[in-house]
Amino acid sequence: MVLSILRPFFLGLYHVFKRTFTVKHPYETLKPPERHRGRLMLNMDRCIGCSSCVKICPNKALNLVEFNGRKLPQYNAGRCCFCVLCVDICPVLALSMTHEVEYSVYKKEDHIYPPDRFSQPPEPVKGKIVTVKTLDKKFGVKHG
Repeated sequence: MVLSILRPFFLGLYHVFKRTFTVKHPYETLKPPERHRGRLMLNMDRCIGCSSCVKICPNKALNLVEFNGRKLPQYNAGRCCFCVLCVDICPVLALSMTHEVEYSVYKKEDHIYPPDRFSQPPEPVKGKIVTVKTLDKKFGVKHG
């Protein structure tokens, strides 16, 4: 009985003196996993304007717009649920997922990507990129 009461206290005391497992963002960024679903990116040269991505999107994050005489998808990142159905159904592989992890904007309208902005790759990550294994070696934290 007494042991069951004291065990949580000793566990808490043990963790008080242990080093923290923290990434100092924005100076350090944790590397996303290999299969991370980031922002969509369009390859304008491959896109044929078939609208299959627009039809399958459950949140209506994509819609076709006229751009330089062609019908190309426009992307609304604020509506996207990152289900990857549009990437899977594209017959010419014009859509792909990037590893972009930071989507914050000040205005709601900035989440809408017209075809020219939709086709640009994301900016590289500023600062140092760290992995969980690097942090394990640095702080002695064991995961898994």
